[in-house]
Amino acid sequence: MVGKSSVSALQEYCAKNKISAPTYEWVDSESGSFICRAKVMDVEVDGNGRSKRNAKHLAAANVIKKLRLRYPDIDEILEVDQTETSTEDMIAMLRDYCVQHQHPLPTFQMIQEGGTPDAPEFIALCSLASIRRFGKSTQKEDARQKAALAILARGRASFDHDMRVINETMEDVEAERYLKFKTYRELTESILGGDTPGIPLSERHNYFRKFRKCLKVEANNILSKQYDSDQEKVMELFEALKITPKINKMPALDTLELMVSIELNCEYDVYFANLESKIYKQVLNYFQIMLN
Repeated sequence: MVGKSSVSALQEYCAKNKISAPTYEWVDSESGSFICRAKVMDVEVDGNGRSKRNAKHLAAANVIKKLRLRYPDIDEILEVDQTETSTEDMIAMLRDYCVQHQHPLPTFQMIQEGGTPDAPEFIALCSLASIRRFGKSTQKEDARQKAALAILARGRASFDHDMRVINETMEDVEAERYLKFKTYRELTESILGGDTPGIPLSERHNYFRKFRKCLKVEANNILSKQYDSDQEKVMELFEALKITPKINKMPALDTLELMVSIELNCEYDVYFANLESKIYKQVLNYFQIMLN
């Protein structure tokens, strides 16, 4: 019975004990929330929720609490999903906690929408840096609420410890990335200043212009086509040019988006680095010029 909804558990209890089924009625509310009044025998309790469904389940859960006081031996029968008994907005609570402690804000993604019209099933993913937790429910909003609750349920001390470790790791990665860009900038400036002999851009251009004709034709065909994503197009382009890329991803310090670096295994060193949302467009623009 563990994990059963309060409405289902209460209905089953009444049927098993030959008690009249629970009744539910809606009560007007001036606060904008929903109030449901549940009644079993002479026990009558309200539930106040964010939606009608939530209010109904909370009302049933409150009836169960009262029944437990009267009949302590029914605990095993009325074992329900405890996440339904909270009227708090877990998403708002998690976001407020993150703001107060200068943590990145959580993001939510609906990763599964299934079930049947009578029994839908939604699974939401809550991501906070590298911490990921899931929530499952018959409603999208409840699934998000449960995913947020799953992160909060880790405990404040454990949560803060994880975030400190993540932040320290991100700072180390950011420092390493800064050194790489600093070295690249210094090398570029020295080449432009004439201090160190380098490879002229014209030679790099000629290298790709003189690429094997059959490979260039296929690559240009790919560049002229529409793809579902720039990333897919770039991968097809590398395959057509017989170039093996070395791709690394790392978190960026000031955004939840990943930083991506792409290094090409070819005669001339080619290195790209940018945010994940921008780098594949950058690569396509580069080859649009270099192959023509």
